[in-house]
Parts: sequence; structure tokens; C-alpha cells
Amino acid sequence: MKPIYPAQLIDTSFSTPKAAKKLLCLLALVFAVYAGAYSYLRAQLNEEVSIRRGYMNAALTQTQGFFVNQQVLLKSLSLSLIDASTAARSSIRPLPAEQVSIRLGSTPDNWSLVLTQRMLAYLREHNVKLLHVAQDGETDTSWLTTTHTAPEPLPRSLLQRLRARQTSQGVAENAWCLADPRNAALYIFTYLDSANPALGWLGLQLQTADLLAAAQHEKAGDFMLFDERGRLVISSATERQTPARMRLSAGSYFGWEGEHWLPDRLVIRKRLEYSQWQMAYSLELRTLLPALSSSLFFCLALCALATALMDYLVRRIDHGLIVPAANRLNALIESEAFNSAVIETAPVALCVLRRSDAEVVLENALSQRWLGNGQSRKQRCCTWIGRAFDGTDTGNSDEFETDDGRQLYLSFTPTRYHGEDVLICAFSDISARRHVERALEQARRAADEASEAKTLFLANVSHEIRTPLYGVLGTLELLGRTALSAQQKGYLTALEGSSKNLLHIISDVLDVSKIEAGQLSLELIIFSPIQLVQEVIHDYADAAQSKGLHVFACIDPQLPYQVKGDLPRIRQILSNLLSNAVKFTEHGRIVLHARLESREDERAMLQWQVVDTGKGIAPEDQHHLFDPFFQARCAPHIVAGTGLGLAICQRLMHLMNGQLQVVSEPGLGTSVTLCLPLEQVNEDPSAPWARPLLGESLYVVSPVQELSESIAGWLRRWGAKATVGVPKNAAPAASAVLVELQPGMVEPPSVSDWSGPRVIACAVAQATGLASQRCWQVNLNDLQALNHAVRLAQNPQHDELAADAEAAALRLDLRVLLAEDNVISQLILRDQLKELGCSVVVASDGVEALALWQAEPFDLILTDINMPNLNGYELTQALRQHGCSIPIIGATANALQGEGERCLAAGMDHCLTKPFTLRALYQCLHTQARRTP
Repeated sequence: MKPIYPAQLIDTSFSTPKAAKKLLCLLALVFAVYAGAYSYLRAQLNEEVSIRRGYMNAALTQTQGFFVNQQVLLKSLSLSLIDASTAARSSIRPLPAEQVSIRLGSTPDNWSLVLTQRMLAYLREHNVKLLHVAQDGETDTSWLTTTHTAPEPLPRSLLQRLRARQTSQGVAENAWCLADPRNAALYIFTYLDSANPALGWLGLQLQTADLLAAAQHEKAGDFMLFDERGRLVISSATERQTPARMRLSAGSYFGWEGEHWLPDRLVIRKRLEYSQWQMAYSLELRTLLPALSSSLFFCLALCALATALMDYLVRRIDHGLIVPAANRLNALIESEAFNSAVIETAPVALCVLRRSDAEVVLENALSQRWLGNGQSRKQRCCTWIGRAFDGTDTGNSDEFETDDGRQLYLSFTPTRYHGEDVLICAFSDISARRHVERALEQARRAADEASEAKTLFLANVSHEIRTPLYGVLGTLELLGRTALSAQQKGYLTALEGSSKNLLHIISDVLDVSKIEAGQLSLELIIFSPIQLVQEVIHDYADAAQSKGLHVFACIDPQLPYQVKGDLPRIRQILSNLLSNAVKFTEHGRIVLHARLESREDERAMLQWQVVDTGKGIAPEDQHHLFDPFFQARCAPHIVAGTGLGLAICQRLMHLMNGQLQVVSEPGLGTSVTLCLPLEQVNEDPSAPWARPLLGESLYVVSPVQELSESIAGWLRRWGAKATVGVPKNAAPAASAVLVELQPGMVEPPSVSDWSGPRVIACAVAQATGLASQRCWQVNLNDLQALNHAVRLAQNPQHDELAADAEAAALRLDLRVLLAEDNVISQLILRDQLKELGCSVVVASDGVEALALWQAEPFDLILTDINMPNLNGYELTQALRQHGCSIPIIGATANALQGEGERCLAAGMDHCLTKPFTLRALYQCLHTQARRTP
């Protein structure tokens, strides 16, 4: 029994054995994202640092060059010094006029600086400040190249440092730098004579602006100059960004510096030549961030995403695993008591059986009361355990009767409980259900017997009615082929219509019986959809014309001549639709459209559409049109039918995998469309449906445009050059034929000035023609007659030959053996066969027919099915056993399912259902006779 937990269930994605692996993989993925972001950002930073280092090195080189140039200048000037006392003793010639001697100091033995006038002018022009400092610098310090007011004297501290440098370092170093702390000026000094340092120094003052200009580099950072003690001398940075002191190293240095755990700046240092001073460039860390902004943003976004993912995982683990697990633990504690209460109060008997000894581990009161404690219970428990655990029986249920006569249904399943195999069993009392099932079974049998009796009764009634009805219809059909007056033809038409309506009602009732009994099936044959449309229109033309309605068909010229399907069922649907259209239409017209909707592989989708201009169907009635016995509301003078027609049509349509659609608007009319997929067949070239026409001009005129287009399409299919309408400007050719289509009664010609051949097709006309008047009149709904009339209009000489050929084609010239016990049917069949040009020998039963076949030769045998002494099945089997190979056709009034199959199984070649028309008999005999060798 599955407990119901009040807490949230554990997320299955974290409750499986792979949950730890999933978590580790996700955690590794998050750390990998962090590591990747760090590596990527570090690589971008290193790349930027490498670029900046190149800029710093270039700036250092540039600044180093500035100092070197100044040192070289000072060195070159020191080489222009001469000793005045030595020069006097050596009787040196006086200096030329372009040279200038500048005495250093006031004593006679001082040195002199010899410069050219141009050199001196250059030094003054470029503000090169050259000075001389005697050994006693406090008393004798002079500026040599300045022309303006003498600068301030050197500070005492600078002079002291100069003398201290001499005493501490000797004379090995010939150039060094000193700084004036008062005005941040720089000085480069060298000895007048390195061999005699006591003579003093020659110095060069460096301008801070010149130095900063030389050290300025846009991308190298801030420039700083430090003395030998690491004190800042000059800096291009602000005071806040400049360190007061710097740890000096022996060589060059490049790296990060700062007072915190995160470095503040990137520094590069290098020692000045000829000095212990050091140059440095410093880049603040924040100045590197703009170049790394895109990379930094990407890494931050990636890390934020990873952080969000980690937060989501933590929340999901907590929400989907930790919290539910805690709740489930609490729920499990409650479920033990709850399960016990459920088992005890359940309306079914529950028990748990131990596999090892078949003892009861747990059960409720119903189980104890229903199963008892006898030996029979022990045996049943062992049987159930064996079935559940040995694997030989796949069922997990059982039904049995207890000792007190109670019917129980058992459902069991093996499981584990408290560490051992158990079988949990649930018992329900089905005594009342079994009683109801027995009652329902008896009721079903009674209903089946009643349905079978009803079907048998309807079949017998249908058989008994069809036999005399066949006599009526056959007699009327034969009577119609005799010479009758117009009044007699009217009476005959009324009789035929009433007889057909009676046949339709009988067929509908029998079809309902077949549908209820599940005996309705399809009988597929090859038929012509064009001929089907024409026949259906012909059947209802008289009824429609008696009400003043125009009824005609618009047949698609692309429609195939032959397809395969259940012709009687399709005819039944179309007849029902046309019957309803005629019944509920008071004025206007009824049009039957037949179209080829599509072709696919071996199937052709055909569409029939019946459109009328009747009163229409109310929307509330349209939902019930296909309900059996439903009758839409109609005018009082309209006699409603049985209400079975559309219901049967829908069943037949579903049986043929078709579609039936109704569109109706009250006051405008109704359109019913039937779509059926039918099998395509190869058309029989030996039985041409229509003959080709001459490729001459034909003009089609009609008050109905769609009718004109349809007929013109057929004329073009037959080879003629058909055009809708008559040309007004050009004169028609002499061989042109005018085809007038009149959906109603025959009216005066619409083209009165036409002098050529004329074919008039109207709804009430028969195939007539007057060659002398060059006018032929045919039925509008008979395409074959129209084809024949147009051929005659194109070539009148074919009229007599065609009539002779048609008359010869209707004569079968067969010798037929007719086996029929009903006298009326004998007369009708004999006359029908003679009408088809056959000679007939009649036998009253199967025994007589067998004897006649043995005595005389026949081309074909037509036998009734239900005959005394020897019925049609037995007669056929006997004939086949005696070597009879001629066609045998059965005729039966039994329309139940399987009758045709039984006939074919007995050895017959075909089966006709009474009543059948002369046309149907001719087609059957003609087809079977052609198959006879």
C-alpha cells in the first residue's frame, strides 16, 4: 500500500544513485568556469602588461639617452679645459679671434675653458648652464655660460655633498648627479682634472622641464627619478601617486608594487649610467582596467552566471533533497500508523503472507472473517505463494468461492516487508457482480436471439416481397418497350415510380437490419461513374419535372470512364440524396455535380455533389440529419419519409472510407457532398463508352454557364473544337455544329439565325433526329446520346449504319437454360431473355434443369436459388461435378450478407439480386458470354 506523504516528494533527479555524480560534475563545471575566467583574465592582463612594458622600456631608453647626451656634453666641455699656468710657461700662442677663453676662478693658476664663439653662442642660446665649483666651493662658484643676472649660489648642502662624495669615493668616478632640494634642479659634475681633484669641478645644471619633456611618454606611465638613497628627486606624477622613497636594487626591476595585498601599480626601474641614481616609470593599476574592460566584463558575467548556477544548485538541492528528505522521514514515521489504520478500515480484505511458511504477517478484520482459519485457507495461501514466486504463472489474480459460498476476487503481488519476501493480497466480494453479469448475459442472449429472429423475419419478408415485386417491375419494364399511347405511358411512369419507391423502402428497412446485425459489407465491381450519374438523374427526372423543377448533371470531363467500387451502395446514397432534393424543393433546379478531385497511386478520389434551391435546413436540424428515424420539419403538404435514408447513407459512407458533408441555409437551398476513394482500373478498349468526333468547330449555348462549360469539356475530350457561345463578328464554318442545352422543357431556339446543323439537348427529350431538317434532339443527361447526335450532325451518312450496329449489339443470340419454380418469375425472365435475343428453355426445379442440360446443349444457365427438390446451390454443384463449364448465373430475392459469396463458392459465375432491370440482365449476360471460350 502506497503511503500518502504530507511533505513534498523528493526530486527524482537527486534521489538516484547517480545524484552524487551529478552534483560533483556540476560543482566541477562551476569551478572550471571560475578557473577559466581567471586564466582568461590573467592572460589578457599579461598581454596588456607585456605591451605596457614595451612602452616603458622605450621611455627608459629615451630618458637614458637624455642623461647620456648631457653627460657627453659635459665631458666634451671638460676636454676644452686648459691649465692657465702651464699654458704661460709653454709660451702658447694667443688665441685666435674666433675663440674665447673663460677663466675658472680668480687665482692665477686657475684653469680656463676655451670655446669657439659659435659654441658659446649655441650654449647660451639653448640655455645650457655651465658652472665651475672650486675646491673651496663656498668662496668660488661661478656660472660660465649665462649672460643674465647670475643665478643664486649653490646651496651649502649641495656643496657639502659634493665634497663628501669626493672624500668617500675618490676620483674613480668622473661624473655624477646631484640635486638641489630648493628648486628640484639637477646637476652633473665632473673633475676639472681627474688627476688633481683639488682643482674643483665643472658642472652642468639640468632643467627639470627639459628632463620631464624628454621622459614624457603617453603610454609608459608616470616618470620618477630617485637618488642613490632612494629619495624622490623629480616626478611627473601627482604627490598622492608618488612614493616618497623606493627600495633600490642593484640592477633593473620590473614588477608590481603596493602597500596592500592587491598591488597598486606596475613599476619598471633602471640605473642611470655614471651614477647611482635610478629612473622609474609607474602605471597605476586602474589605468590598465579600461583596456581590460571587455575581458573583465565577460569574466565577471561568466562568474556571475556560475555563481547564480551554484546558488540555483544549492537551492535546488536544499528544496529537492534536504527538505523533502527530512519531511519524508517524518512522514515515514506517521505512515506506519496510517497504513495500519488504512488496512484495518479498508472495504476490501487485505493480508500479507510470508513466503517461507505461508503464515499471515498482517491482515485486517475482513480477511479474517472472509477467509477463516481452516485448512482450506492454508492450502490456498500456499497455492498463491507458489504462483507468485515460482515464475511459471504470469497472472496475478484469481477468483474462488469460500466455504460459505461467497465469490471473492483476489489480486496479489510479491514484495518485501521487514527484510523478507512476502505476498500482499487484496480480496473483493464479487458475489453481487457475478449475479449482475449472469443477468446481463441472459439479457444479451435474449437480445441476440431477438435480433437474429428480426433479421431472419425481415429477410424472409424481403424475399417474399421481392419475388412478386420483381414480377411487377419486370412486367412494367417489358410493357414500356411496347407501343403505348401518351396516357398509357403516363400511367406506366407512375407505376414504375411507385414500384421503385416501394423497392427503396424495402431496401432501407433491410439495410437497417443488416447494419444492426453487422452483416453489411461491400461488393466491389467495375462500373462507370458517368453512367451511374446519368441513371440516377434519369430515375428522378420525371418526378422533378412533374414539379416544374430543372434537374440535370454537370459531369467533370476528367472523370474516368471506369472505376472499381460498390456500385449498388453508391447508387443507393446518390438516389437518397436526389430523392430528398426532389421532395423538399418546390421551385428552381437540382444539379448533380460529379468531379474527379484527385488521383493518388491506385486510388481516385471522386466527388458527387447534389445542390438544390429548396427551402433549406434549419441549423438546429442539421445536427440530427443522420440520426435514424429523424425527420426535419417540413411543409404540411410534403409527405415525410421513414427517416432512415440519411442514416443509412452515413453508415455506407463510413464503410467505404468516404466523407459526407452538408451545407444548408434556410431559404437558399442545400448542398450535400459525397467524397469516396475508388480503385482505378484499366479501361476496356473493346467496349468504347463514346466514339471520337471530328475535329471541327462546335458552339455550345445554354442559359446555365456551368452546364455549357461541362458539355464543352466533354466535346473537347471527344476530339472536337468546342467553344462556349457563338461568335458574333466572324461567320461560322459550314461544317460547324450548334449544340443547344436546355435544362427545362423544349424552348424555341436561342440562336434563331443559325442555318447549320443543330443538336438540341433538353431534359425531357428522347434521342430523335431529322436529317432532312439537320436538327437532332437528345436527352440532356445522356452523354452517349449527345455523342451520337453530334457525330450524326457532323456526318449524317453514319445514321443508318449506327442504328443497325446498335440494334445488332443488343441481341445476344444465346441459348439459355432457365431454372425457376415461380410461375410469374418464369414469365418475366423468359420475356426479358427473349427481348435480349435469347432462346429460352424453362425448368421448374433443379432436377428438371439437370436433366435438360444433359439432354441439350446450352450457352448459359440462369437459375433461381430457392427451389424445391434441388436448389440453386445443389444444382450448380451437380453441374460442375458433371463437367459443366458454361457460365451459371444465380438469381435470388435474398439480399442478406453472404448470399453472393455462397453463390460463388457453390461454383456460380455471378449472382443477381431480384428485382433487376433488363439493362442489368443484359450487362451480366453480355459479360459472362464474352468470357465463354
